[in-house]
Amino acid sequence: MKAGFISLGCSKNLVDTEVMLGELKAHGIELTNEPQEADILIVNTCAFIQSAKEESITTVLNMADYKESGRCRSLIVAGCLGQRYKQELLDELPEADAILGTGAWSRIMEAVEETLKGHRVVIADEDDTLYDENTPRITTTPDYTAYVKIAEGCDNHCAFCAIPQIRGHFRSRRIRGYLQGSRASD
Repeated sequence: MKAGFISLGCSKNLVDTEVMLGELKAHGIELTNEPQEADILIVNTCAFIQSAKEESITTVLNMADYKESGRCRSLIVAGCLGQRYKQELLDELPEADAILGTGAWSRIMEAVEETLKGHRVVIADEDDTLYDENTPRITTTPDYTAYVKIAEGCDNHCAFCAIPQIRGHFRSRRIRGYLQGSRASD
């Protein structure tokens, strides 16, 4: 079984994509850069501004073509668009088999398994799961660089910003080990 991935948006989305890639590979799913070869296609979307939403929808619809012309049996819409619009997105996009929100990246295999059984699902509840150094991950950046996500979400709820709706409440990875010569608490 092969999976293909498209990651749109910011570096936080890229990290989520890399962690989902790691989860898929850890469960024996082969990864491909060729959408026509993929049994599962996942589009990690952005929904911060209107043009990003439009690009995300266009990309999902383009990938849906591989249900007819390729091997795709499961099209999963992941990330910000799914978190922000949940069931509405599933209802409006019959091409999508699953909606996976930003806080649900750790449940990517559940989405894959359910869609391959023919179920359409929304998995977009807020989840406090943060990846750590033990989480399977496949970096897609050049060997000499990688993004490290140390915090997620925001508690400010500014009128002009959708981050709390998309990424949830603020939470941060714990500091472990030594910090400036003294033991940091866990």
